[in-house]
Amino acid sequence: MLQSLPHVLLIDDHPLFRQGLRMMLSSSNEVEAEFHEAGSVAEALSLPLLPELMLLDISMPGCDGVSGLARLRERWPNAVVVMLSGHDHGELMQEAMRCGASGFMSKALAPDVICAKVAQWLRRSLGDEPQATSGAAEWMGMSTHPEGVLPERQFEVLKLVAQGFSNKAIAKRLDVSENTVRNQVVAILKHFDAETRTQAVATAQRSGVLPSAMVK
Repeated sequence: MLQSLPHVLLIDDHPLFRQGLRMMLSSSNEVEAEFHEAGSVAEALSLPLLPELMLLDISMPGCDGVSGLARLRERWPNAVVVMLSGHDHGELMQEAMRCGASGFMSKALAPDVICAKVAQWLRRSLGDEPQATSGAAEWMGMSTHPEGVLPERQFEVLKLVAQGFSNKAIAKRLDVSENTVRNQVVAILKHFDAETRTQAVATAQRSGVLPSAMVK
């Protein structure tokens, strides 16, 4: 008897985004699942299914993702819920983490990064991969990073490095000493195991830590 595929529920009020995400994930060799869509939390709750993983837009008209998260977790307490956002919503992210979100993912990430992360969260929902030992939700591609990804100041320096600013120019822009910026750059290179600034930026973009939309 064939084992049934796990269920992934995509909750977003933009039909084109939902359909595009569904097509991208269903065509990926990394993600093996049955996909369902809902344009709102209310519609999601009306569906007769048991999702292992939910991808939930953090900001929707009527009932945003954070407000709906508690209702979804009450209905499906064992499901992994990942919040999606096209922008940074620091306070909403913190509230969602307190309400039980398992992670956050930027809509600006590269398709291969999104597929890889969804596959990882799906394995986690099935018990094939352990939860993070820190107890904190995983933030993917958001500029408001918790400990373990990049400190906020290093992230600001990284964005300016990606835009071609020199250490001196970054120091002036951030109102810190050039030596402070130099130390931050060294820490960034070490974090991404890079020998040059260009390599660090490229690795950050490939991994989704620095979406191309943030480099202007």
